[in-house]
Amino acid sequence: MLKASEEKITPKNSMKKGLTLLNEPLCNNHTGSRLSIHSEHLEHPIRESYTRSQSVKDKLDVLKNGTQLYKIRDKGTRGIKFYKRKFWVDLETLTLRYSPHKEGGTLSLCTSSQDENSYNLVDISEVRMDYGTDIFNQITNNNTKAMCKHMTQKTSFSLIFVPESNLHELDLVAEDMETRNLWVEGISHLVLTLRSLSNQKEYERYLKNAFNKADDNKSGYLNFEEVKILCRQMNIKMEKEAMQKLFDEANTNKGDINIKDKSQVLNEDEFIAFYYKLMEQTNPAINDIFNKYQNSEGRLTKENLQRFFSEEQKLELPALECETIIRNHETSKDQKSLCREGFRQFLMFSDLQDIMDKLERTQVREDMSQPLSHYWIASSHNTYLTGNQLTGESSIDAYINALKRGCRCVELDCWDGDDGEPIIYHGHTLTSKILFKDVIEACEKYAFEKSPYPLILSIENHCSIEQQEVMSHYLESILGPKLYKESPDETVDHMPSPDQLINKILVKAKNLPKAKKVTRKILVKAKRLPPGEEGDAEDPDQDDDDERDDAKKKKPPKIAKKLSDLVNYIHAVHFHGFDNKDSKYYHMSSFGESKTQGILDDPEEARKFAIYNMRQISRVYPGAKRQDSSNLKIIAPLTAGCQIVALNYQTDDRQNLLNSAWFQGNGGCGYRLKPEYLRSPKFNYYPTKLNRLDKLRFPSMTLTVEIISGQHIPKPKGATEGEVVDPYIEVKIRGHQDDYENEDNSKETQVVRNNGFNPVWRETFKFHLLVPELAMLELKVKDHSKSKKDQHLGSFAIPVIYMQEGYRKAGLVDYAGKDLKPACLFLHVTKTEGN
Repeated sequence: MLKASEEKITPKNSMKKGLTLLNEPLCNNHTGSRLSIHSEHLEHPIRESYTRSQSVKDKLDVLKNGTQLYKIRDKGTRGIKFYKRKFWVDLETLTLRYSPHKEGGTLSLCTSSQDENSYNLVDISEVRMDYGTDIFNQITNNNTKAMCKHMTQKTSFSLIFVPESNLHELDLVAEDMETRNLWVEGISHLVLTLRSLSNQKEYERYLKNAFNKADDNKSGYLNFEEVKILCRQMNIKMEKEAMQKLFDEANTNKGDINIKDKSQVLNEDEFIAFYYKLMEQTNPAINDIFNKYQNSEGRLTKENLQRFFSEEQKLELPALECETIIRNHETSKDQKSLCREGFRQFLMFSDLQDIMDKLERTQVREDMSQPLSHYWIASSHNTYLTGNQLTGESSIDAYINALKRGCRCVELDCWDGDDGEPIIYHGHTLTSKILFKDVIEACEKYAFEKSPYPLILSIENHCSIEQQEVMSHYLESILGPKLYKESPDETVDHMPSPDQLINKILVKAKNLPKAKKVTRKILVKAKRLPPGEEGDAEDPDQDDDDERDDAKKKKPPKIAKKLSDLVNYIHAVHFHGFDNKDSKYYHMSSFGESKTQGILDDPEEARKFAIYNMRQISRVYPGAKRQDSSNLKIIAPLTAGCQIVALNYQTDDRQNLLNSAWFQGNGGCGYRLKPEYLRSPKFNYYPTKLNRLDKLRFPSMTLTVEIISGQHIPKPKGATEGEVVDPYIEVKIRGHQDDYENEDNSKETQVVRNNGFNPVWRETFKFHLLVPELAMLELKVKDHSKSKKDQHLGSFAIPVIYMQEGYRKAGLVDYAGKDLKPACLFLHVTKTEGN
């Protein structure tokens, strides 16, 4: 065993320190949890996910037998052709094959340039759903659907290949959505399995970089003293004798080496071997798991590995996939079974072991056909700013960065600029200014790089009529067909869906009401007003989304008709109360931080707020006092169903960490479907304590998390010098008020002294969750100090509904969202329905 000190102590202030932060509730719904379920309750949103998480083995069995798919090819002058073929997966050769035979008189088939009628699975980089490629866009733009009656957004998918394969994307159409989903999930799973080996290579690059930094004289070798210093920089503290023993074992080349001190040294490969020897002694829990499932020869065969997956990971894998895992991770010459080290490599490096299913991060799996108001929407506040609200820089890059992170609602504060050019900046402050035109050009270019679902331009308009007309010109001329211009459908009472607005940009702004336009026409005809293109905003009251100081608020702004005509489904209006009979489903109101909190403090008003958010979109923004660009606590408004909770994306803080975690599922597309009780008023849901949900339909959950160990816990702020850390972990549940304010849902581990390399806790925590669809687990690793404030070392957060059961690894990030690889925690997770 590694002789690092693992003395455990109780951190100062114990639990009380964690409880001082209990002011923010928690998270959302989705798919992917694996509770034991009863078929009679499959309408429950968590339970519904089990119908989709049919065993991987069953899915791959279907794909082995094959199904009919339509292959699409652009034949140039002959147009786009559909070829009906049988496709199947050959797990022996890891290829996707299809029948070459003509069917029904179709044209001859185009084949892959590698092997005839097949594609190597290792060449697939991505499985893309819906209309996600040029050929699908071409088909829909040219209305070519009639050539294949089965082709819809829900039956189409594409395989994207790695650039070095020199293969065009493969566009396919299934005969129904269930078949499409079967192929998408099955192929994605196989691609994920094959890709897991790259994580090990990335880890070895990390070790080689550390080696090269420690090799000051660039000799290509490290002596024992240099290795000892490097280990300390990497948070490894152990007795000299133990380190010397491992050093000697790794030092296989003991010949006479022409270096200055003539001492024994390690080259790069020997250092990596030395480090892996350390890792062998890292985690006693891994030895326990291996001992439980090994055969009589001390190895894991494919059958042993299948049993491990079934019993521990709640996942059924076919034998052929287990063989692939063994080949990818086994360290010895025997590639038919795993030795202890090979199993450790698999647990450490395979994406299959992540606590969150990688497919949840990369695929849109939720129903995107419901009204827009039924989704949470990733949103930013004062998107143009890179710093504080008073003197910070405004930047086009701030918009690009937000869009690349999946943000679906960006804010534009528009003011009159010089030479008739509208500008964007924080009015009446010293923030720098950027051109409105440049921002729209950036949005046009990057709007759908991360997500195909609608982007909302939240315009706070302070411009003159003349410059508003310039704004409307830029919106139409730059955005072109991406700008959604159709008027709201007055015959319905609900928003369009994300699917209906795919690759479209919506303008959110104030609008000219119809009544005002009619009145103006009368006045113009009567020659009491000149025939211009303007009018007053619909409401004499100042709209709540004007976030400037009240003293600077003036009379209602004039609105240019050209700009007003671009506003449709996100029509900004003053909030006239939850019982306003004149409200339209497309009316959107903004709520300041303090006003939102006041509503949520009253149980009945909070209930009305949740019902309001089922039909209309609300926007919550930080209070005016947050001039330092700090963020409001996001969880409470999210649990009330508020769709747009706007954050200062430029601020590295806990709220941005939680927001990123909230939206990391559903392919990171920036939209998440709210639970059923936040979409329909028939359920007696309250955002406040005593949520009053029917527990038969919406059962509670017991979440059990064993924090086993950590690996490569970094020093504070990425330092390489300084003492080895004394890590401990704050463990919190955030979510509905019932769960967030439960004192038993905020805990801490003990402290492990002088060990950032492989701290071992083996502490188990049980959390009783009354509203699990809104619950989020947050793990915050801190460095215990006797003399100063404990410092933040890294965090991990995840909605409970996304957590996979079994032995899992959770990668740490900092508040900026930077991945701290290879820093991670090793956990065991169990979910049980009920308390």
